[in-house]
Amino acid sequence: MIKLQQYHVFKITTSRLNESDCKIDKLTVHQARLNGELVQIGDNQVFRSIRHIRNQKLDSKRLNELTNKRNKLKQDKEINANEIHTLQQEIDSILFVPDIVNVKVDDKRTYKHICKNGMQVNGITYLRLSSGAGQSRRNTASFVNVEIKEELERKLNCGLKIDKINVAKYNAYFGLHMSATYPVRTPRVCLIPDCEEYKLIKTVDWIEDITDDNGKEIRKIRERDDFEFVPNLWDGQGLISPSFAAKWQKDLELDYLPSQFGIRTAFIKGMLCTFDFHKYASEIAKTNKILDYYGKEWDISEIDILLSTSQFKMYKYYSSWDQYTQLHELHKHSWGVTKVNPKNDNEMSLSNYQYIQTLNLSNEKIEKLIEPTVNWIKNICEGDKLHSLLFLLGNSTEGDTLSHIFDRTNSNFVKAVLYNDKLLNDPYIKKKLYDGIATKIQEAKIGRLWCRANYQCMVSDPYGQAQWAFNRKDVTGLLGEFEHYSHFWNERNVSKVDACRSPMVDFHEHNILNFKKNEDTREWYKYIKSGIVYNCWGTDTIRHSDSDWDYDIVFTTDNEIIMNNIYPDKNVITYDKASAPPQKLNAANLVKTDLRSFDSKVGSITNYSTTFISMLANFKEDSEEYQILLDRIKLLRRYIGDSIDQAKGIKMKPFPSDWKKREYLYEDDDEQTKQDKYKHNSLVANRKPYFMIYVYDKLRNEYNEYKKKCERTCKEKFGCSLDQLLKKQDKSSQEMYYVSDYYRRMPVIKNNAVMNVLCSMVEKIDFKYKRPKNTENANEMFEILYDKSIPLDIKKLNQLIELYKKFKKKRHFKHKNNILKYIDFEIDQDNEHDKQVNEFYEGIRHEAELICPNQRELANYLVYIVYYLYPSEPKEFAWSIGINGILETLESKSDKLIEIPMSDSNGTDYLGKKYSLQRVVV
Repeated sequence: MIKLQQYHVFKITTSRLNESDCKIDKLTVHQARLNGELVQIGDNQVFRSIRHIRNQKLDSKRLNELTNKRNKLKQDKEINANEIHTLQQEIDSILFVPDIVNVKVDDKRTYKHICKNGMQVNGITYLRLSSGAGQSRRNTASFVNVEIKEELERKLNCGLKIDKINVAKYNAYFGLHMSATYPVRTPRVCLIPDCEEYKLIKTVDWIEDITDDNGKEIRKIRERDDFEFVPNLWDGQGLISPSFAAKWQKDLELDYLPSQFGIRTAFIKGMLCTFDFHKYASEIAKTNKILDYYGKEWDISEIDILLSTSQFKMYKYYSSWDQYTQLHELHKHSWGVTKVNPKNDNEMSLSNYQYIQTLNLSNEKIEKLIEPTVNWIKNICEGDKLHSLLFLLGNSTEGDTLSHIFDRTNSNFVKAVLYNDKLLNDPYIKKKLYDGIATKIQEAKIGRLWCRANYQCMVSDPYGQAQWAFNRKDVTGLLGEFEHYSHFWNERNVSKVDACRSPMVDFHEHNILNFKKNEDTREWYKYIKSGIVYNCWGTDTIRHSDSDWDYDIVFTTDNEIIMNNIYPDKNVITYDKASAPPQKLNAANLVKTDLRSFDSKVGSITNYSTTFISMLANFKEDSEEYQILLDRIKLLRRYIGDSIDQAKGIKMKPFPSDWKKREYLYEDDDEQTKQDKYKHNSLVANRKPYFMIYVYDKLRNEYNEYKKKCERTCKEKFGCSLDQLLKKQDKSSQEMYYVSDYYRRMPVIKNNAVMNVLCSMVEKIDFKYKRPKNTENANEMFEILYDKSIPLDIKKLNQLIELYKKFKKKRHFKHKNNILKYIDFEIDQDNEHDKQVNEFYEGIRHEAELICPNQRELANYLVYIVYYLYPSEPKEFAWSIGINGILETLESKSDKLIEIPMSDSNGTDYLGKKYSLQRVVV
């Protein structure tokens, strides 16, 4: 895919602004790199509009010349470090966007202050520009130079002057301009109306607020068999012709025709499905005309995209599509693609705990479910070269060249291993491998398990959408209720799968799909090589936690343990959705909306579901407590919706405090009061289940400290270890009380809930993989990495030793593997923390190159420092700063033949495919 140009902006916390009275001076790009205050952002409409206002144009040719010249100078033996420094400064000046500063909000009072009064960075005053949905989830907002604020907002608003609107929605729509987009040519569009014409009578579990006999408002669930479901059949979805999709394919430099495109332009967001609506018009509708939403008739041969009104967020504010396109062109907007489906969907994918905790699994079934993942980890731990390389490198295919493999490999240290596989014994690489494996073991403990599955885009029957576009009636689609289509699964002769969408709250959200294939589906869906096509007549969107069709992702699997252990015949859960009220569009309301959107409670409310599900294991299925918990789990679906709606300014019922707060027992409580309090406290979700210690570091620390404290007490009281006491068969009454009290006071729920059992099973497995020492094989690796032909300059060496000390002192970024990123697939962002760390490395690398510009010579010094002078210390300094030179040295020492894993039908199985090691010429 075409490379998207990355730019840099400052990212500063409100706490830092508060400390400096909202005025920061002399912050350079280089210093921001070292501070972790520089972030990369892909090119987007905001940046393009700023360039237009400033009458600037990215000179890609000049940028490439500067980059190539800098890189070439680094390889020369006679080098001018000042010249490289000057080139780097010019590159930074091209890629740095001084008109935008991103603000991370960790202090809301300061945020309100800077929104009202502005902030200063390097003498420039900034005011709030936007905080879209993706930004607000990360408590981030973009601020803009006041000098261009008015003109930029006018351009981005594309001719609109809005007095009243729901401000949260406007925030989301306006925030789309900050979405990184791959530029593509402008299509010819026909805007078609959404279809909300069909009432589907369904049986649902209905959540409603009622007043009980005591006059108290309560939230209840009841089954309704008369619910009138009126879906927006193609909410967020449009159609793109195969011929125009091929043009975008060329723009994006892809070697395959995508089935789905995520799109962005001014106030437009959604998914386009590749479908031959020209063929439909000719053969089925038998017309060459189509009517748009505004009543204008178009020649279908002159249309590339059928865009639905739900994709065009401001369609009501324009009088025609022609008016919009004129303003779109006037204000220099462009069309962009955010993502496309992969060329090949994965054969195997990782599940998550939300999909597993909602299954009815015995211990034997759990063992069978985790077995493939456990075996996969064990094979890597045993040090097998094929498995180790596949783990590090990923899959290869026949015909791959070394350059293709290198381009696909993001990790430079993996490229080093390809040059010399003895580096698999290097302490740095062994640590990287260990950390990767350790992460996979941790993930397995929280249900990240391999199974035949993948994540694909949800598509609503495009044939039905074509029917609606041309006829505005008589929609049937090619799929009936309970029928679905998938090219991937049909190719594998799989007729039934379980579909799950994150975040999953309740048992009913497992969705069994039945795949259909016939001549019609083969013909009309022939461009949909990826994606799950849903019918128009079911409640799939409700079951998938109120999904839509704007590029939502769904997990599908034919794993028999998952398929056969879903709780069957569960009604979907729904409720009456409130409409978001319009407000005056002004600065004050925008800031209020930001503050409501920050620190979203959706994640914490979702966690209550996990807690309540784990608590079910404490009670019998026919007990009153069990039923209360089931009802609470169902009600959470609405509380999550309420939390989202509150950000839109809709006043909602607060989350029940009595679900999370225990009642204190007093000595003078009568027996009935005590029993009522005991019952209440047994249902309080004030602790997370045990397995979540592997999700939250703080929780794991609390649990470990609690265990240490109890261990000491146990030895003092009973003269044995805690583990010995727990296993003891004939406990005394005092010992039984202590054990009971131990579990009662534990900061987590440790019971036989499915995920707790799964976690404990993985914990007990000895993977026999130990963390390597920094000195391990250091001498041997020094011989491989060090080039003795390059002379040592003592002055340079001492300067780099001083830089090494600075590196160790300032390297304060601690990488946290956010397990929860695997749950929320709505957040389509690269790992920003990793980018900040990489910018820090870039800053240190720049200082190192001023001392020693030649890459290979620099690498030699760094290797000398950490492998020879300080062999007991970590090797990160050499690998993170000197990797380019290390690769040059390894290439020069290579015998030009390397072994890489390649697809081989007779090879060894690895995650559903077979591979063998094959020799390739460099």
